[in-house]
Amino acid sequence: MLLNKIGEANIYKMLSDETRLKILKLLSSESLSVSGIINKMGMDQPLISHKLKDLRENGLVISYRSGKNIIYKISDDSLRNLLRAGSEAGKKIERICKCAECDE
Repeated sequence: MLLNKIGEANIYKMLSDETRLKILKLLSSESLSVSGIINKMGMDQPLISHKLKDLRENGLVISYRSGKNIIYKISDDSLRNLLRAGSEAGKKIERICKCAECDE
């Protein structure tokens, strides 16, 4: 299990960066190459490559070669479940929040 491998705090640290989180959400539904991620996110290659390196070194994504491409995917189904739960919780909070910032 991913939590046992890298620790809960480190998982949340990786998820706290918006770009890393977006990459993980993309990879939770499909495996992609760097160019595939760039095309879907519209960001620069050096930034995406740097964030993928962080995610790979911390065990959240794994990579494999397919022809000339390196393909990235989520390393563990528990991470996919965590991302899904976080998205669902965020939607619930948006529906119930009545603060001035949310009303803008």
